[in-house]
Amino acid sequence: MNGMLTDFDLWIPKLTALAELAGNHLCQIYNEKVEVFEKIDGSPVTNADYKSHSLLKEGLEKIAPYIPVVSEEDEASWNIKSPYYWLIDPLDGTKGFIQKTGEFCINIALMKNNHPIFGLIYLPLAGESYYGYNGKAWCQSKEKLCLLRTRTYPHEGLTLLLGGYGKKFKKQEDFLLKSYPINEILRIRSAIKFCYIASGRADLYLRYETCGEWDTAAGHALVEAAGGIVRNLDGTPFLYGKANLENKGFIVFGQKP
Repeated sequence: MNGMLTDFDLWIPKLTALAELAGNHLCQIYNEKVEVFEKIDGSPVTNADYKSHSLLKEGLEKIAPYIPVVSEEDEASWNIKSPYYWLIDPLDGTKGFIQKTGEFCINIALMKNNHPIFGLIYLPLAGESYYGYNGKAWCQSKEKLCLLRTRTYPHEGLTLLLGGYGKKFKKQEDFLLKSYPINEILRIRSAIKFCYIASGRADLYLRYETCGEWDTAAGHALVEAAGGIVRNLDGTPFLYGKANLENKGFIVFGQKP
């Protein structure tokens, strides 16, 4: 198992190709017919979520058969206990996918002792893979490969990323606006926000709503590799392996405070 990490560079072409394969199927369903179902908790899930899950699970098991796969769309996998495991969200931003906002992605993280050590976020409509590990991060498209780094905070103020939940947390947001020199606010769905931080297009990402650990693990690894940091709202370390794999609120900094 320890030798596995030294082979990471050899895995990248396979992982990006797998994400692209699943992403192509997402795009096909996105452009044709999205079938929407309801989970037990009332949240929506689509035929695209299930298709992507099937492809990713099968592909990851071929790439590394000794590493179990934990997926949002496989509740039985949530109880897996292993020092290493894949943690995936086959379609992050399902609501945006259904509403055809274009703001959806695929999240693939490799966990070690409940900490993300590798993260890949694939944007199907853009054909871009954002990935990071061992202190370096990249954006890969068909045209080029770019090294990513979070930016130093601009003199004119910070760009803040928020989710698409409207005015539900306006009081908390107003408090944050008084605490940091915010110049611009962008509302974006899904883990694409982590890509904005890692690539230096934004400086802060704040979330108050609960979400699954599969929603953040890949982005967490990506941002850390690019020079940023993820913390709970009270400043304590952001941990994984929690009950029901559920996250509370958190904040992402492009530069370590």
